[in-house]
Amino acid sequence: MPKNLQYRSGSFVYFKGDPANQVFILQQGKVNLTYQDIETNEDQHDPVQPGEFFGVKSALGHYPREENAVAVQDAVVIAFTVPEFETLAAANTRIIMKMLKVFSGQLRRLHRQVSGLVADKTDQPPEDGLYNIGKYYLKNKRYYEAAYVFGRYLNSYPSGIDSAQAAKDLQTAEKNMGKFPRQQASPPPVNQSSGQASAQGFGEAFSKAFSRFSRTFKAGEMIFSEFENGGAFYLIQTGRVQLVKITGDMERTLDIINPSDMFGEMAILENSPRSATAIALDEVTVLEFNSENFETLMLGNPQIALKLLKMFTKRIYESKRRFMILTLDEPQAKVADVFLMLDETIHDIDRTTESRDFFITVEGAAHWAGMSVNQTRDILGHMITQRRVEVYQDHILVRNINDFQRYVGTRRKNKQS
Repeated sequence: MPKNLQYRSGSFVYFKGDPANQVFILQQGKVNLTYQDIETNEDQHDPVQPGEFFGVKSALGHYPREENAVAVQDAVVIAFTVPEFETLAAANTRIIMKMLKVFSGQLRRLHRQVSGLVADKTDQPPEDGLYNIGKYYLKNKRYYEAAYVFGRYLNSYPSGIDSAQAAKDLQTAEKNMGKFPRQQASPPPVNQSSGQASAQGFGEAFSKAFSRFSRTFKAGEMIFSEFENGGAFYLIQTGRVQLVKITGDMERTLDIINPSDMFGEMAILENSPRSATAIALDEVTVLEFNSENFETLMLGNPQIALKLLKMFTKRIYESKRRFMILTLDEPQAKVADVFLMLDETIHDIDRTTESRDFFITVEGAAHWAGMSVNQTRDILGHMITQRRVEVYQDHILVRNINDFQRYVGTRRKNKQS
């Protein structure tokens, strides 16, 4: 049963870094959430109003609390365990819909912040961005992808500033499609931080009920392009989807999406252009839903809405942590912080031990650190000589995670001072 808790003014509901196993709703009084802005390092204060939930993201994602929750007036708070909150939310799906819209805005802002650190060009108008994506694929002889993007550009901007050239580029891409096989991406190996396949789908009855929305994409086929107007989101039934972003003259992998996971939902929630490109890694079967039936689907299927909410908490956490990693000055500190991020996502382990075994590859560590594979390999080689890590083909052993914590903490503190 949920518990009613009372807090005097000035007392803490929870502290930053605490384990998160409860969700709270403010019944009366006033609570402030205090945290450091990841971009400016300045203190931020978000007031919680009576009737509002707080502590949701960390509790659903099983991550450490990312802020202090302080009663600034005498307050009465109702505390739910995670299963209790999930039961309540499933019975009141509009609660989830409201949170989804808030979380989608947070996630898009984080994507822009991360992109500002790894991309050469930011804040492109959608028209320019979509055309430049097509030019990238044409330049790299990815003719199937180029044809898709130029076709979308001409459909969206028939009188656009680059429409005449886009039409010529589309013809070039289409002429070469038959001469070259469709290229299939080679994603980094899946690791514990990058979209493990879900063990539980939505069941045969659900798949049959929505079979009219089923679509199949061939391996290597583009599902949608970054900067394209988003009119649908997808639930994967079989296969895997790679989310990529063109930064400078490189195609970077953002995530690998697995069966029973969703993608493309942010464009539906915010009615905004796509923030990444989606490409089928295997032959992929999806259920495709549009903005007209999105809310109906969510309200009628609370298990999907709740799964989407949990997915957003995961992506928000990973985006925040990646931003924190990328803003470190020293490459060795970036690599060390990747392991600290992974350590935060491991549950039910003995925290009194110092060694950690992470199922991540050198390529995976390089992705999270925003560095080349060769540079990351060199740094890990140096750590090996220091007897701080052991590197294997599919996992990396950190001998003393507390040593990494002290090292990264000192570097971050020095940067802020």
